[in-house]
Amino acid sequence: MIAPLLEGTVEIVLVDPGHMRVLNRAYRHLDRPTDVLSFDLSDGDGAAVEGVVFVNERACDGLEALLERVFHGYLHLAGMDHQSEEDSEAMQREVSSMVGMAMAHGAAS
Repeated sequence: MIAPLLEGTVEIVLVDPGHMRVLNRAYRHLDRPTDVLSFDLSDGDGAAVEGVVFVNERACDGLEALLERVFHGYLHLAGMDHQSEEDSEAMQREVSSMVGMAMAHGAAS
């Protein structure tokens, strides 16, 4: 399954590990950087998603790694999580599928 396209706007922001650590400390009470942090800024009516996906630039050593983090954040905005092993595996399959499609499309262009 490929995640549905969301109506709305999703902003992608590349940040350094220090900035990611500050965001995690402020919003997740986690005093370390992570690869991705997503914020759903929607008004809650379900009509459209407005969100920001912060990506730790040091976690991206190429286009494929960047796409993995971006799609991971996007899937969080679409409602997926990885609280259980089953959810984590489903999310990873979805990320892999989306990255594969994006890389194939980019290679064909």
